[in-house]
Amino acid sequence: MELNKIKQRLELALRPVEKPPTLEEVLEEVSTRGVLRGPVDWVFPAWMLYVDYVVQKIAESFQLTEEEKAQLLQFRHAMRRLLLDMWKQTKEKLTALHKAVVEGMFKIERGRLYAPGAWMYINANTPHIKINDISTSARFSDVLKLPHERLELFQLGWRASDESQKKRWPDMETAQPWQVFAWVATRYGDVYIRAAMVNLTHEGVSASIHIIARSWRHRWSKAEAISLVVDYLRRGEWAPLFTAWLGDGNARWSKVLRGKYILSIAAKESWRLGLVASTYEALVATGREAFVKLREAADVYGELLDLLKAHKWTYIKLATDDGLRVAYKLMKEREKAVLRLKESLQRIRS
Repeated sequence: MELNKIKQRLELALRPVEKPPTLEEVLEEVSTRGVLRGPVDWVFPAWMLYVDYVVQKIAESFQLTEEEKAQLLQFRHAMRRLLLDMWKQTKEKLTALHKAVVEGMFKIERGRLYAPGAWMYINANTPHIKINDISTSARFSDVLKLPHERLELFQLGWRASDESQKKRWPDMETAQPWQVFAWVATRYGDVYIRAAMVNLTHEGVSASIHIIARSWRHRWSKAEAISLVVDYLRRGEWAPLFTAWLGDGNARWSKVLRGKYILSIAAKESWRLGLVASTYEALVATGREAFVKLREAADVYGELLDLLKAHKWTYIKLATDDGLRVAYKLMKEREKAVLRLKESLQRIRS
């Protein structure tokens, strides 16, 4: 990446925040984009606000024992502490990098930019910094209370998509706050949480969290999981495909708002999942009925995704609820009109 673009990304990341994030803003971002992006001093408070909100909603909405509620609160505390430390380290590193770039006190070597006290990866479309030595452990409650056989179907879909393997344990790295809770609900128990990295985007930063589920052991390779998802689908069981789509499904908002329903999943070996739509995309199904099947497969999991405001779940609901889709389109049109009005007023004032 060119040096002036790196400097611009650093300035976007470090720009002052006029006001702290509101819960409404955070939930809007999660429900439409999944990822929280913005200045460092906005993103990390937004993450913490979201964690607080979700833990409270889960405690209110699901039948949990007092011990399970206490575990949830401890999980919240662990996440907040990790995010606070991650915020501090991110700010320190990006400030040092920006100062070095401005003053010319840096060197570039093997795709990295080195500055006094910090370095970053720049040999990619999205430069990023690694976060060091920030981790915690916690325990997440069994929120869904699903029979093991049913829970395993959801685990299978995650394994076929975003879930990886750390030694013998399942793990997940994500920049999407909703996905932290959606995944760990299927891998409840003892979890190890690590601050992974911070990406420098066109809008500021996004933060990635790495979670290892230490109460579970891996059962399937990636290829085995994908094959099993397909086998279950052929037998009429959509639950594994549901979580596979939550992980790697392509959400094409403009198409679904126009009533065009395409269920496709990003995959390196796309031929395993269905018709090859492109090199890394499988076309699994078309038509509204496919999304109806996904929604039905969610069962109680859908209740959790509702309160998480997960953007992939919002997409499924838009595809299956005509009234909601019309209301959503009207809301977006009003938002665009308000934005145009604000821009016009700003031009007049300037």
